[in-house]
Amino acid sequence: MKITILYVGSSLLAPVRNAEREINRVHSLELRVAAYNFGSPLSDVEWQDVEADIEDANVVFVIHVMDGENATRLVAALEKFNRHDAVVVINCMPELMRRTRLGRLDISTLGKGQSGKGGKLLKSVGSWVGAQARRGKTSRGHGQ
Repeated sequence: MKITILYVGSSLLAPVRNAEREINRVHSLELRVAAYNFGSPLSDVEWQDVEADIEDANVVFVIHVMDGENATRLVAALEKFNRHDAVVVINCMPELMRRTRLGRLDISTLGKGQSGKGGKLLKSVGSWVGAQARRGKTSRGHGQ
């Protein structure tokens, strides 16, 4: 099983590597984790590696990606390699959030032809995340 994690920050890589090692030790899953820090725009060469790992991944996690260039390229890659078992997008730009898929739950379909709570909730969350990205602030009001 392969997991690709795309995140912003400097404190996630060591815990991810430790978890990968421990899971493989205890459960013999042959889990492979590819992790990339999207804290700044990546070069074309780096994007080749990212796309290769996205293509091979069973599960993709995207965490706090707010950079416009990385987000745009990531949306295109997720559309290109749309065969993952799950795509989990947490606290990202609205266009990325719409790429969340978990089993039969496909966030991109919520609100299409629906006027119910699901569509309204997605619109509210997307608006809030977009406003935070435009202001460049976290939920605690601190600048990034």
